[in-house]
Amino acid sequence: MELNSYMSYMKKIILLVLCTSIGAEMLPEDGATLNYTQVFFRWSQIPNAVNYQFTLNNMTTGEEFQLNLLENSVFQTEFLDWNSTYTWFICGLFADGETPFCSEIYSFDINPLPDYFPDFIEVSNYDASLYQDGLTIMDFESLDFSGALDRDGNPIWFIERDEIIDKFTFTQFLSNGNMVGFGPGKGYEIDLDGNIIFETPPTIGSLHHHITKTSNNTYFLVSATVENQYCPEECNPNLPDEIPWQGDIFREIDKNGTEIWSWNTFDYYDLTEYNPYYVETYTGSYEMDWTHSNSVFFDENSESVFVSVRNLSRITKIDYASSELIWNMGETDFMNEIYFEEDLNISQQHSVQVLDNGNLLFFDNHRYLNPELSRCIEVSYNESNYSFEIVWEHELPAELFTGSRGECDRLENGNTLITAGRTGNTLEVTPENTVIWQLEVQNMGFDVTMYRSSRIPSLYPIAFSLSIDEYVGDMENSYVEPINGMITANIHSSGWGEDQYEYILKDVSGTELISGSITGTTLTIDVSDLPSSNYILEMYSVHAPDKMQIFVFNLHGSVALGDMNGDGVLNVLDIVILANLILAGDNSNLTGDLNQDGTQNILDIVNLVNLILDN
Repeated sequence: MELNSYMSYMKKIILLVLCTSIGAEMLPEDGATLNYTQVFFRWSQIPNAVNYQFTLNNMTTGEEFQLNLLENSVFQTEFLDWNSTYTWFICGLFADGETPFCSEIYSFDINPLPDYFPDFIEVSNYDASLYQDGLTIMDFESLDFSGALDRDGNPIWFIERDEIIDKFTFTQFLSNGNMVGFGPGKGYEIDLDGNIIFETPPTIGSLHHHITKTSNNTYFLVSATVENQYCPEECNPNLPDEIPWQGDIFREIDKNGTEIWSWNTFDYYDLTEYNPYYVETYTGSYEMDWTHSNSVFFDENSESVFVSVRNLSRITKIDYASSELIWNMGETDFMNEIYFEEDLNISQQHSVQVLDNGNLLFFDNHRYLNPELSRCIEVSYNESNYSFEIVWEHELPAELFTGSRGECDRLENGNTLITAGRTGNTLEVTPENTVIWQLEVQNMGFDVTMYRSSRIPSLYPIAFSLSIDEYVGDMENSYVEPINGMITANIHSSGWGEDQYEYILKDVSGTELISGSITGTTLTIDVSDLPSSNYILEMYSVHAPDKMQIFVFNLHGSVALGDMNGDGVLNVLDIVILANLILAGDNSNLTGDLNQDGTQNILDIVNLVNLILDN
């Protein structure tokens, strides 16, 4: 190809690539819009840099923030404000006093808080010495969205209501940094930005009250089911002999939405086991609300499923393998077979969980009992003689009684986080029942109702960058030069999740050369038998394979990045191959990422052209 024809071809490629606005995969992505004020920043390693200067500017207020860092990432929890535009860049600093290399300037926006955000948030009874540090993530159920607050009640994250998810009721924060929750009839797993990772299919029926994800990457959920059954003696005499009963099916589905386990209340509860109140109040204009279950919990240790059946004031334990009912615990007036003779004195309970010690923890709404005082209780039980003991309880004051909703979560420091349902209150209490943090949320003078809340250290259980000690050269000709045949990769983690990673070293064809696991932050790899070539190091947390970090490097510096056809020579053929891949949106040949910014675009073509011309 003649030079003039080549340059004309390159101009067309440049214009086309610029028009498609291909951006770099820095974190946060350039031009991103965020619904949170805790932000993890990451950038590519700069060869020979001994440290980095990180500069963040609030373009709305004019404030500037700088940090000097040893790693190529930083987790920023301060300085960031709602309704603001930010720019940021990094400079690599060198030991010999060489002129620093500075990146281009990136930008992102943080949205304003939505007009439906609660207008009154107040924290009281705060004791910093006893508080479990972190964020409280919760559903603002009556306002149709979920969010996270810090210990002072300041908003940190929210999921935006839109035409795709018009309501998100939070149920679980996952070890990969995603969240599980539900909207009208559907269950979701979403990421921090509200992108849908998983959505329940229509085949599972109308989901309600609860969905949770297991460590096996399956989802347990509660869905409604209706059957026509007899009208009990408490029925209004004007009603027909048969009426629709609404029961529940507890389901387990895999990541493809395929059902792999289910348990139907119509199959295992006798139809003479019902709460007369819901028959007496049944008018015939809707289904008779027989069970109204509100939680399902899979306990991996006992391989059992625990369900909370509100309208029967019952907790049921189910053997997962056989689906046999092991026992019922709760209101014996609504049971034909009594397992636990002693009266637990619970009513309309919510959110049954199994603690690490095997005990049950749940919220007893205590509705219709005298006095109506809601509480959290921890129960130990013995299946050999069907006995139980309330080993801990916290009774809420009368003004925090809630007839519906509610949850109790045991925190790492031994305290318990209590969501007081309809009252708009969430409390942290010690084992000695001292309230050491209380949050009250209202909107337009009304208490905001909430099902559940969780305490998390931050929004980022998984957040890391990757660097290699032996990465040398300059930005135009960088490579890895092993020491005694070894290279050292470093994981710079800002996350709070377990530090267990998988790694794979590949050649540019994608052939796996070396793989393994690492627990910690440093990995030493023997590359003494590898020839001079380009290689790809992949690193990911076992909890979040989708958050993989990729480091593309040239070993020994004899073959430069940009050698698209692997012939050891940089020429026009490599440019044509790279241009065609960019046009096709194909990033499979990572050799084309010359500036190591995580994507292939016009900047890589410019770098490749300059390398060829310099030669």
